[in-house]
Amino acid sequence: MEDAKSAILGHHEAINKQDTEEYLATVKFPFTYQNFNGVALTAETAQDYEDRLEMPWEIIKRTEKEWAYSSLDLLEEVARSESSVVFKVAASRINNSGDTDIVIHAIWIAVKTDGNWGIQFRHNLGKPVA
Repeated sequence: MEDAKSAILGHHEAINKQDTEEYLATVKFPFTYQNFNGVALTAETAQDYEDRLEMPWEIIKRTEKEWAYSSLDLLEEVARSESSVVFKVAASRINNSGDTDIVIHAIWIAVKTDGNWGIQFRHNLGKPVA
């Protein structure tokens, strides 16, 4: 990806498509996913990810059986350096009926290595508080 925002958008799109190859192409390794309940999972390589970890859509579908896709409602840059950009993300998880099941907030970090941007860290903050 040519810039951090494009990396975020491509990552989000790959999750919605449930496309493993496209998804892993948007990830920078080592990659860490941290959930709101404190669970943190790190994959050192794409192969390590495929061998040991569930894809994001599999995790979502485990708790939201009717999940169809997620809309990206907010993408706000929080901090930036030459090689890293932190984004606050708000997303609605849309079910097969077109209704919103849940809104989540997250922190996604895009990094630039070897001239390309990708996502190296995602932290799902869970449901926002009022």
